Amino acid sequence: MKTNRVIILVALLVALIVLELVLGTVDVDIIKGILDFNSLDGTILESRIIRVVTSVFVGASCGLIGLGIQTLFKNPLAGPTTLGINSGASLGVGLFYLIPSLSLHFEWFGLGFFAILGALTFLFLLILAAGKSLNLTFVLIIGLLLSYASYAVLEVLLQFSDSVAIKSYVFWGMGSFNRSSISSVLILATISFSGLLVMRKYATWLNIYSLGDNELKLLTQKSITFNKRLLLVVFGIWIGVITSLVGPIAFVGVVVPNVLKILIKSSNINTLLPLTCLFGAIIVLLADLIARGAIGGFVLPINAVLSVLGVPIIIYFLVKRISGVRS
Repeated sequence: MKTNRVIILVALLVALIVLELVLGTVDVDIIKGILDFNSLDGTILESRIIRVVTSVFVGASCGLIGLGIQTLFKNPLAGPTTLGINSGASLGVGLFYLIPSLSLHFEWFGLGFFAILGALTFLFLLILAAGKSLNLTFVLIIGLLLSYASYAVLEVLLQFSDSVAIKSYVFWGMGSFNRSSISSVLILATISFSGLLVMRKYATWLNIYSLGDNELKLLTQKSITFNKRLLLVVFGIWIGVITSLVGPIAFVGVVVPNVLKILIKSSNINTLLPLTCLFGAIIVLLADLIARGAIGGFVLPINAVLSVLGVPIIIYFLVKRISGVRS
């Protein structure tokens, strides 16, 4: 049964990859492009291949990050977006773009450094404020407040920034794969495979951790504290790198794990890892296919498409959780 699910997801992924390469605002002769990469068709095909690979890595990574964060917080609504971690990365990028003296003196650090620094700062502020219990409701409230604080600081910075800086930040904030390049794909591949290896190594630990207090007695307190901190650092760096390269990607980390858990009726991390990679890649590929105008001819920010896909699912889980508490 597990093999059948993987085959179905792989088939959907391959179909979307083919559509991504074939469909677009410009018609491309795929055969000619493959035979002659220096031709116009070859150039367009190369850009689409880079975009496809970027979409796959970003989708798989966001899904895995969401799965890890939800397991650590024991909260199905937790994720880079709802916890405010994306907002932290956005604030870091905003500081880089909107404060000329900062970007001038620390340009050698690069955009990625500020995104990672912002993501890690918000992540640890959240853990510090939530305390040891990581209360479900409290965590979401703190994440929301951190997001508001980030938006407030950015609004002030935008008022005092020049038009070039504002334009750069706004376009980055929409989320886009247009800036993708071979170097960014290599960076994404490195961080994605590294993160997957870490999650694969700690899958059994996460399974035990998610079972509850009685099972946690099997683990030493040192193991629990060290592993939680290690995984949070990995997720923070992972989010920061993705955000710096393609902008904030909304809802994928929340939607993908929850949908899979409903479909396969299992929370086993070992089972969910490959399915999360495939389903996350499918969601982002579909969103990018719509966003770049390949379907319908309308060019949209990818986050607008992902929000339309993700918000109804998050509302569903909120309503379901409230109904469960009342009953």
